[in-house]
Amino acid sequence: MSARLLRHRCLGVLIAGASVHGCGIARTGGAMPAILLRNLSTTRSSPTQNVSSSSSNAAAAAALEQNKAPTIRRFWRNVGVEERDGALAVALDGRPIKTPDGQQIRIATAQSTLAWLVAGEWEAQREFLGSHSLPLTSLVCRAIDGLADQQVRSDVIDKLIKYFHTDSACLHEQFPQSLVDLQHKHYVPIVEWARNAYGIDVAVTDNLFALRQSAQAADEMRRVVSGFGALKLAAFEKAVMTAKSFLIGLALVEQRITAEQAAAAAQVETLAQTQLWGELENAHDIDNAAIRQILGASACASIGA
Repeated sequence: MSARLLRHRCLGVLIAGASVHGCGIARTGGAMPAILLRNLSTTRSSPTQNVSSSSSNAAAAAALEQNKAPTIRRFWRNVGVEERDGALAVALDGRPIKTPDGQQIRIATAQSTLAWLVAGEWEAQREFLGSHSLPLTSLVCRAIDGLADQQVRSDVIDKLIKYFHTDSACLHEQFPQSLVDLQHKHYVPIVEWARNAYGIDVAVTDNLFALRQSAQAADEMRRVVSGFGALKLAAFEKAVMTAKSFLIGLALVEQRITAEQAAAAAQVETLAQTQLWGELENAHDIDNAAIRQILGASACASIGA
């Protein structure tokens, strides 16, 4: 699949997931104070409160209210992308945004599409900031604040290799037939691609407790992932955690499958259940949209990374 087609499909997923509309993004210039994403945090630290069984509903509600994320109103009018020191920065009213750790968000000029997509996330915000609708911004911050550190990178790769040993794409059930058919449609092509692309023996089984990949296969996967840059590793990490599959995430960031295909593979069991019992309104459809949005962000972030 061409990078152009993949980019267009990823963009479509992000627009659908984030409900981007009426974007008025423009290039801006001028050095202005940076906006720290720390101020837009969606979590607030507070001591753990023990609520006894005799506590009233009002007390429990008060505790929940205290721990609720603060509401942030949209305080900017214009979103822009500007070139600074050989890289691209996203600016709100001319002020470049920074990561929670205070580092300026800098995107390589070769990834200008990514810069504009990040800007699109901010332009799409309405009256209140929705942190869940900033998946690309989150990945960029993760790459800058976390994965530039070698120890953090090593720990993340160790964690991801564990997913390879218990990969859902390698667990092929024998029944019901609807599940078997979906596994064959979505899992088998990904497993075969990994075998051929990396020259490894990917073990497949119907026994969860017997699922384990060889040391040779795990070492090769570690070598491949260790070569990822910070942004691609951030995208891969998020894809694996979302899909619950190392191979699905790898095929996605290596541009072998689209975000839609990755989402379908990640939800094989759910799809099989809905075929038998129907879709649960306001549950399955919402989960599907969220998964597509996150995987679309991972796919976009990995292009050119």
